[in-house]
Amino acid sequence: MSEGNAATRAVARWRARFAPIRTAGLALMALAWVAASLIPHQDVDLYAHYATAALHAPLFHLLPREYPGASIGLFILPKVLPIPYVISFSIFAEVAVFALLVSSDGLPGRPGWSRRVVIYLALATPAVLVARYDIAPALAAFLAVERARSGRFAKAWAWAVVGALLKLFPALLLPGFLIVERRKTGKWPLRRAAAAGAVFAATAVAQVVRAPGSLLSPFRYELRRGFEIESVASVLSLAARPFHTYWVGGYGGVETVGGAHALIGAAVTAATVVAVLAVIALCWRGRLTLEATSLAVLTAAVLGEKALSPQYLIWIVPLWSYYEIRRGWVVAAGLTTVVYPLLWFEADYLGPSFLVPTAVAGLRDGVLVVATALWIRAELAARREPSVAAVPAVAVGPPATGAQRSRRLSSASSA
Repeated sequence: MSEGNAATRAVARWRARFAPIRTAGLALMALAWVAASLIPHQDVDLYAHYATAALHAPLFHLLPREYPGASIGLFILPKVLPIPYVISFSIFAEVAVFALLVSSDGLPGRPGWSRRVVIYLALATPAVLVARYDIAPALAAFLAVERARSGRFAKAWAWAVVGALLKLFPALLLPGFLIVERRKTGKWPLRRAAAAGAVFAATAVAQVVRAPGSLLSPFRYELRRGFEIESVASVLSLAARPFHTYWVGGYGGVETVGGAHALIGAAVTAATVVAVLAVIALCWRGRLTLEATSLAVLTAAVLGEKALSPQYLIWIVPLWSYYEIRRGWVVAAGLTTVVYPLLWFEADYLGPSFLVPTAVAGLRDGVLVVATALWIRAELAARREPSVAAVPAVAVGPPATGAQRSRRLSSASSA
């Protein structure tokens, strides 16, 4: 009976969270479904290929080359439905979208989180929302942040580990969790960190034994790939040689080949590492909240990627939505859809017209960098300002007479 009551309460809670955005949320999910049906998506075909290969004997001897090995579990899951893979995959992705929209506990005094999520996702990601598997690790990462900010650090670490096994970026949340838990409890969560390390190590050993050579494949893939046209590195490469840039097909997309490739790649990587370390340092000093730290490190990772496709914004949109709508983030989200799919499919394949989507992507990247910098500045300024409640009230009025001062001193001493 108690289990039934718990399930009933859970369903009621989900319905209450979804009620304010029922129409908008269903419209977003329908838009994503239509986009996934109309736009050809090589990624879903690739997921199906990996799932089929992994299920051939010997089982799991072939794993994805560009994703962590554990992601194969997500790619196999749609095969349980006796329908075409692309449809079953989108069904599971729609379930993940719904789970995201009802997953926030909300923030006191800041309502409208789910409404903001719908707005940002509708502007930035309708073409890829249910046609990429990023929604699953992004959901895990958000659940990790939700649990951490409410002090449930065991569950926070568990969700972050799950997300990192599916796609590496949620691991960036763990230093912030470590620092905030140390500040709240006065103790370093060494056992929790050791448990997370043990899970990663055990998964790595199992992958090495079952599919030799696959463990480092995602890292080699990332090192060898070029600058996809929507990335910051691509825009810098175009700016370095604006009249001697060309585009080639590779790694499932279109890459920019311009000037100073090695230098730009090293500079972007170094800037990403410095940005992440700076955010962790600010968290250590108490200058950034847990939510702000999580958003800042994930944004640094997104901007440092060699591919800044729309699905990467799925990682950070739930954390954007902790804050009131910011115009810069709205513009960046809208420009993302302008580039993909609109300009992407207008461009001639491997032709010079990829100059336009690359330039617009550069504008999007610039807006995203500036908007994020302004947000961080506002966060730091808010943390510097003393709390109004901490400032003692000062009475305004005429100077007290000697007798009044004597009576006040007498009252204070008796108190």
